[in-house]
Amino acid sequence: MVIVISKQQKQIQTFYLNKTGTERVLGSLEAEIMEIIWQASGKVTIREVQEKILTQREISFNTVMTVMNRLVNKGLLEKEKISNSFHYRATISKADFLGNVSRRVARGLLEDFGESTIAHFVEAMAEVNPDYLSRLESLIRRKKDKNET
Repeated sequence: MVIVISKQQKQIQTFYLNKTGTERVLGSLEAEIMEIIWQASGKVTIREVQEKILTQREISFNTVMTVMNRLVNKGLLEKEKISNSFHYRATISKADFLGNVSRRVARGLLEDFGESTIAHFVEAMAEVNPDYLSRLESLIRRKKDKNET
C-alpha cells in the first residue's frame, strides 16, 4: 500500500543574517536534514537520516521524525508510506530551493529599499568576488537583448 502525503510548498518567512547557507532560512536541524536528503537524491527513511546525523553527534529518532514531519508541513518534503515505514523525499531540488529563496530576498530588498539595494549589492559583489561583476554585466546584457526581441 502506498500513500503519498504532500502539501503545497509554503513560502519561507524568515531570513537570518547571522547564519550561513540554508540555515539562513531553515532551522539548523532542518537544514542538516535537507542537506542529507538532497545528497541522497531519492527516498530516505527517518532511521537513515538519523544514522547519518549520528556519525556527527547524538540525536533521537523522535527528534528527527518531528523535524522531518515539520518539513513535510512546510512543503519541502513529501512522505510516502511503504509497508510499515514512511519514506521521505525532497519536493524541490537544492538549486531550485536556493533560487527561490534568493529571488524572494532580492525582490523584498528591492521593493523595500529600491535603488540603494542595487548599489550595495554591486559593492558587495565586488567585495566577495570581483568576477561576479562581469557575470552581472553578462546577465544584464542577455536580459536586455531578450526584452528587445
